[in-house]
Amino acid sequence: MPMRSGRLQSWLAPIRIRYLLVVVAVLGLVFIALVYLGIRQARQSLLKIMVDDGKALAASLTLSSTNAIQAGLLLESLTEERFADLAKSAQARLYGKTDPALYQTFCEDNQLRSVDFLNNDLAITGSNRWVAGYVPRYPQAVAAEIRDMQVTGGGLRSVMVQRDSTAAPVQFFIYAFAPPGEGFAVMAADGAYFNQINRAIGIGGLIQNISRQAGIVYIVLQSREGIIFSSRQLPPLLSIASDPFLDSLMQTDTTGWRLWAFEGEEVLEIARRFESVSYPPGVYRIAIDLDEYHEISAGYTRQIVTIGVILFLLTLAVVGVVSIYQNYFMLNRIYRRVHTERETIFDRLSSAVLAYDGEGKITAVNRALTQLTGLDPDWVGRDMTAAKEKLSLDWPLDATDGEASVNLEQRLVTPSGDERTVLIGVSALPDDAGGGQVVLIHDITDQKRLEFESRRRERMSEMGDMAAGVAHEIRNPLNAIAIAAQRLKMEFSPTEEREDYDRLIGNVINESARLNQILTRFLELARTRATEDIIVDLSDPIGKAIAALSGEAESLGVKIEYAHHESIQVRADGQRLQQVFINLIKNSLQAMRSSGKITITVAPEPAGKVTIKVADTGPGFAPDVLPKVFQPYFTTRPDGSGLGLALAYKTVTDYGGEISAANIVASRGAEITIILPCL
Repeated sequence: MPMRSGRLQSWLAPIRIRYLLVVVAVLGLVFIALVYLGIRQARQSLLKIMVDDGKALAASLTLSSTNAIQAGLLLESLTEERFADLAKSAQARLYGKTDPALYQTFCEDNQLRSVDFLNNDLAITGSNRWVAGYVPRYPQAVAAEIRDMQVTGGGLRSVMVQRDSTAAPVQFFIYAFAPPGEGFAVMAADGAYFNQINRAIGIGGLIQNISRQAGIVYIVLQSREGIIFSSRQLPPLLSIASDPFLDSLMQTDTTGWRLWAFEGEEVLEIARRFESVSYPPGVYRIAIDLDEYHEISAGYTRQIVTIGVILFLLTLAVVGVVSIYQNYFMLNRIYRRVHTERETIFDRLSSAVLAYDGEGKITAVNRALTQLTGLDPDWVGRDMTAAKEKLSLDWPLDATDGEASVNLEQRLVTPSGDERTVLIGVSALPDDAGGGQVVLIHDITDQKRLEFESRRRERMSEMGDMAAGVAHEIRNPLNAIAIAAQRLKMEFSPTEEREDYDRLIGNVINESARLNQILTRFLELARTRATEDIIVDLSDPIGKAIAALSGEAESLGVKIEYAHHESIQVRADGQRLQQVFINLIKNSLQAMRSSGKITITVAPEPAGKVTIKVADTGPGFAPDVLPKVFQPYFTTRPDGSGLGLALAYKTVTDYGGEISAANIVASRGAEITIILPCL
């Protein structure tokens, strides 16, 4: 028995060792296989993340480029419209005049370097810098455009000229007078201003800004003819026709990617077709640095070798597992960092962005959208239709991949109750990215307000010039009528119907005086600011205006309250300010007609400004009247001249201030707000 037991033990001993070795070997091979597959999957996942982020960046870049082109075209159109209007205004005001001072005044008023009038022989007929008859020598490009316009006809053309790298650029605008044969106007403006704007909103500036992000090697917009824009100096690249990868993308609307050798280094290149009305069809190419990706991959490879060596030691197997988990956490951390960087860029966009997938579920909102509309990240995952109903906005939900609509101008009411004007841009996401759409909402309220103020100033200037001409033409015969009526009253005494005669003569004299007052206000509207400004305490013109109208207010049962707590001084003409407040108070009295209250408040503001508010308890402004209250000759009263608020607007803006009208929402009535610079 002892002998049999020894044999069994001697037989089992090696089996145990072989069993353990087999188990360890099998576990080691399985573990190595799992590690290998995990690392391979991790590499693929990391690369997929980078590809997805690159595709999203390419989609955002194409949409932003389209928006930049649209903005550039809009700016170009507005600039041509403005300078065409300037040329027409110059023709109306200066044509046939030779005094250089008149032309210089026009240049200073309209921020021009020079304005020249040429006849068909290209000789000066009027200019702020040359005498009549002189034949100027313009830069070659300007002269060529003028000669071409002599052949092809009228219109407006612009030419940017920079004589050398140190000289400031000059933007020339050439306008052919109508009717044909009247000659030309050549206006020169500061070209640096136009270059700065084009760089700020153009595709080149957009590419440069995005290429500064960490990890971006280059961004190139390439057409079949060559490079259109590039973020850096590049070595010669293959043409699209010679590159099958790029050539295939020109035929589709998908976003492609590849691993690409650039300057001896491997990069991830994302490419997407781009088309616009301003540039030939091409491909956006975005190269992303793979150093970090290769570093992580190399680290994983070293770990496989290390784990293979130490795997036979069961005690070190736990270390290997921990190491794998550590690297897993590192990969996850890298993913979160990449994701966080993308989210940070997304949240820092000044435009509101809303994205939803092919099923109509919201997938992303940025901080600008929350601030503008009140839609916070809690809306992610909810239905897009509900969001559109909440925002009361409308845009197409069926745009296909590659299509974009950026001209949807709509009204939006913010959570605070403000009404804003927004421009909505919609772009479809590629099907390989899950489909859906990205909606960009641009707040263009301030831009619209500036455009409206600019048009209003131009209209007031034109109407003022017209009023001056009309007033001068009417005043002479009006004076003759008034003098004749006075003489008839004093020197002629009819023997019959004396009472009717006196009444008719009195009406002629009174109406002549009233018409003369209206003409005086016409001239005031057209008059440039020629008075000498002094330091004025606001309480003085306001107090005098209240005193002048207190009797009328008492007769109507209207109470005037004036609230101020300190002396606030401005630099202005006190009489002109007094007339402003007389016009505003009188406008309120005429609106209320009987009983009510007018409240005048004065309060200092930061940055050296003061706010004056004139509020009443009248019926307020009708919605269709509110935008027109400061237009000259606009009135809702049969006996009104429409000049009171227009003169107030002109005086306030002459002193660098602002004036606006609004209805009081919390109660009944209207409110005029004036903001002036103060000392």
